[in-house]
Amino acid sequence: MFNYFRFRWRRAVRRARRNTRIWRQWSRNYIDRHIWGKWHQVRVVRRFLLLWWALAAVAFVGLLQQMGALDRLYTTAVGFPGGTYTEAAVGTVQTLNPLLPESATADDINRLVFSGLTRYNSRRQHVPDLATSWDVSPDGKTYTFHLRHGVKWHDGVPFTSADVAFTLTAIQNPDSRSPLASSWQGVTCDTPDNYTVVMKLPQPLDSFLDSTTVGIVPRHLLENVEPSQLREADFNQNPVGTGPFKLKTFAPSAKEIELTANPNYYFGKPKLDEFMFKFYDTPAQTLTAYAARQVTSPGRIEPEVASQARSAVGLTEYTFTLPEETTLFFATGDSTLKDKTLRLILSRSIDRGEVMQQASAGQGVAVTQPILPGQTGYTNQYYPGPLSSADAKKALVAAGYKPGQLHLRLVTLAGSPLELAAKDIQHQWSALGINLSITAVDQNELQQTYMRPRNFQMLLYGVNLGSDPDVYSFWHSSQAKDPGVNLSGYSSLDADSALESGRVKSDPLVRQGKYEEFLKAWDADAPAAVLYESAYVYAASSDVSGIMAHRLVAPADRFYGVERWTVRRRLIPIR
Repeated sequence: MFNYFRFRWRRAVRRARRNTRIWRQWSRNYIDRHIWGKWHQVRVVRRFLLLWWALAAVAFVGLLQQMGALDRLYTTAVGFPGGTYTEAAVGTVQTLNPLLPESATADDINRLVFSGLTRYNSRRQHVPDLATSWDVSPDGKTYTFHLRHGVKWHDGVPFTSADVAFTLTAIQNPDSRSPLASSWQGVTCDTPDNYTVVMKLPQPLDSFLDSTTVGIVPRHLLENVEPSQLREADFNQNPVGTGPFKLKTFAPSAKEIELTANPNYYFGKPKLDEFMFKFYDTPAQTLTAYAARQVTSPGRIEPEVASQARSAVGLTEYTFTLPEETTLFFATGDSTLKDKTLRLILSRSIDRGEVMQQASAGQGVAVTQPILPGQTGYTNQYYPGPLSSADAKKALVAAGYKPGQLHLRLVTLAGSPLELAAKDIQHQWSALGINLSITAVDQNELQQTYMRPRNFQMLLYGVNLGSDPDVYSFWHSSQAKDPGVNLSGYSSLDADSALESGRVKSDPLVRQGKYEEFLKAWDADAPAAVLYESAYVYAASSDVSGIMAHRLVAPADRFYGVERWTVRRRLIPIR
């Protein structure tokens, strides 16, 4: 039996080997005859076949591209909810409280956490926020605000008119040392019910609504905090507001602050799940972070990185107008700068176009007046005009200042366009024989050590004028000391009278005349040298949709409609 099976096995193996040889030979013959042989037969037309195959491949690729283009033609990319928007910022933030503004970045975060009675839309117009509407009395002294119903603080406590009254009282209390106090002087607040606020002004003030954009703070969390301790309150690191986002993580030491969407936001829950801020030391680092996909937005594009930003892949730039003036403030009480003839020569000798180019790469417009072009009251008819270097030298000598004997000191913000502007002024004045020393410090030291105590001879800083030409808080003599912001300590009876009248008049022609009177006095006294009006260049990933701002009053106004921002996109058919 064994021999039989061995026989059958060997025969099967021989048969398989024979069949394999047959199939191998048949395959070789078939390939030689029908494939390789045919290829040799068409050797003459081989080149044309290759060309036709290449054309077919190109046509196929083109077809795919055309189908994609047609698909894009009949579809559109729309944002959809979810995801985290991460913005890069330079510096850090230690305090979040809208009554105690710390820096531009702190203002940005405050805008997302807190809400005001009103806010600015994309065209610098006042629109409702916590107030749904407001009425103004015929004499312009009484504003009645009607509040939204059902608004809750981030901790779930209902928002009422008592919170508005508490916020106003906190601002006005001198122990709070709020820099906003000058805008609320003499204003009283009544709350007839939980949803009505009546504010009475000592006199009509056409720009009053500008002040009502300040964030409202919760009475139930701050009423037991002494006003003198407001700056040290734990609330400043654990803020609770009514805005579109609420605090999730406050970790400035880790260089980040994380916000999460407020599900009870009265304009609707934001489409973004989270909004995060990451802090870096320089503008260049923010762009590096964007290139590494660590952030969605590098934030404000500073002039020194403008060319680098333009070459970044997938980055969209937004250029907003901003009523912000870069100004060189003279300490008018200083023993040297009390001479207004010297101040006028110093102001007229500065080539503003060159300073703007060096500092902001041309992002802005050179100006000379404390009221901006286009605002009621603007005129430059009283400005005596620029001085050439030679004429400035002669004017200094005629005023009793010999070349090389005039030593001046200037303080400004370190690592910013302001520092670049200061260096250019230093260079320009060196040609006049003026020795200028520059001290550049961080934002906190600048405010606490120099600006608030008025501890400077000259200060180079940017001021935001707002949407209204009322510059009372910047130039009226009553605002010369902290918390006022008359940084030059300017005092003029003519200027004071014009400012007092201009801010209470509602007739544009009357206001025009009053502010022209102010500018006439201001130009003659030269308490400062206004250099240029800034532009605000912001950038974000091209995947971001919903950014609708155009004309800003403050940089934080770019967040108008932030509840509709998205970072995710998908294609949908166009119907």
